[in-house]
Amino acid sequence: MTSWRSPDNPADEMAQLRDALDTQPVIEQAKGMLMLVRGWTAETAFAALRTISQRTNVKLHDVAAVVVAAGSHTEAATGGTETSVVVLDQLRQHVLGSAFDTPVQDSEPDAG
Repeated sequence: MTSWRSPDNPADEMAQLRDALDTQPVIEQAKGMLMLVRGWTAETAFAALRTISQRTNVKLHDVAAVVVAAGSHTEAATGGTETSVVVLDQLRQHVLGSAFDTPVQDSEPDAG
């Protein structure tokens, strides 16, 4: 867990930038996977990841790691299978449909 950082401290700002750079690649990979599978724009794919993160109370980076792991048939390093199960359940319900082979009726992620 990241500790609180002062916005006025240059060292804290540098640490925040490093954290962002460390987590960006997996988020971009997950966005790309959703764009490919659903035909969404980058903005829509990011909105879907953000929605799943908020609904599951799982950090966006960890949601993205689960999506990438599921797409590459590997295990996500997110801190446990419970996180993966919850995230994948939301992914199936609100992005992919009730099952991976069942298409969702609309082309946008469920906002509610």
